[in-house]
Amino acid sequence: MTMSGTSVSVLVPTFNRAHYLGECLDSLLAQSVPPREIVVIDDGSEDATPEIVRAYGERIRYVRKENGGKPRAVNLGLSLAEGDLIWIFDDDDVALPDAIETRLAALHANPGAAFVYAPHYYGHDGPDGRIVRGRLHALPAHDPDRFFHDLMLGCFFHLATALVPAALYRELGGFDTELLSSEDYDMQLRLAHAHSAVQSAAPVFVFRQHTGPRGAKAIRYSGTQRSRVFRRFDQRVGQKLRASLPLGDYLVPRQAGPLDPVAMRAARLERLAVMAGKGCLAEFFTDLGELLADLPPGEGLGEGERRAISGAVRGGYADAAILDEWPLVVDYVHGLRHHRCHGAAVRAMAHGFLTLAAGYPGSAGERLKRLGVSLRLLALSR
Repeated sequence: MTMSGTSVSVLVPTFNRAHYLGECLDSLLAQSVPPREIVVIDDGSEDATPEIVRAYGERIRYVRKENGGKPRAVNLGLSLAEGDLIWIFDDDDVALPDAIETRLAALHANPGAAFVYAPHYYGHDGPDGRIVRGRLHALPAHDPDRFFHDLMLGCFFHLATALVPAALYRELGGFDTELLSSEDYDMQLRLAHAHSAVQSAAPVFVFRQHTGPRGAKAIRYSGTQRSRVFRRFDQRVGQKLRASLPLGDYLVPRQAGPLDPVAMRAARLERLAVMAGKGCLAEFFTDLGELLADLPPGEGLGEGERRAISGAVRGGYADAAILDEWPLVVDYVHGLRHHRCHGAAVRAMAHGFLTLAAGYPGSAGERLKRLGVSLRLLALSR
């Protein structure tokens, strides 16, 4: 069934999640506006997944392949999908009954938007193993000019909330099969860079948080290791951004062509914040060095520039990367010494860590680590 002639294909890549898959599929079959098809792409499961899907008969389209990771599974689904719009949905989550209906309504009310995204709830396993809905993951409002910029700084919506035209996924060449994690975020960035979006106000699914195994066989990891794995692959996403985007694309609004000196400095500050947040330390320090090199004779770092550098080391994975790779950081800081204002830049980084030490929502030991980094950066700034 469709709404206003727009059909939806739901793609469910799965690997060894038979214990969750039934609840997931039941929620997709219970949609107030049913999808055209639900395609389960079994990425070489070794559990009861085939039997679970077989019980649904012709209501579910089932495809099995050798294990190769979620991006390859989704790309196979994209090649088979028959709907106008694609909803990629995780096998351990549960959709709300009006998820398709509310997003189609938002798209139809905003014909200039290419795709739609929405909030979601967090959830956890109940005593019987079924999902229990928890708190809402509310979404900020974004000016269209800031949408891509803010998404580069951090992933604020879940791709499983998005309805995207099949043609757009195919236009972008599908998912990056080298990314065995963060592949969704990479695709979100590519979509947002090329196309406009609209936010639907209604939450669309419950995101199940659990400690069970995740990922393809090549990188299988537990829920407690999720942050470290995401950081590793988000770093690759940051490096892809840096390699593919001109400097003017980091500005709000984006600027094409040559940049004047003021815009160049602003763009470098924006890019170094993105690189820091992705844990890309080499790229962060490269931008910082170029920023210092471009300062006019006799001019120091302005207050706004110092605040931006301080904020950069507080964003995303920056502080974790600096803590884990401190010997490299020392080398990078020494590499700035030939710049006239290197001391001010390093002191701005120290201020960022001092702010984290004062307000970081962790243990006293974690705060002390950040205070220690702040003091060591101050020593290096001399």
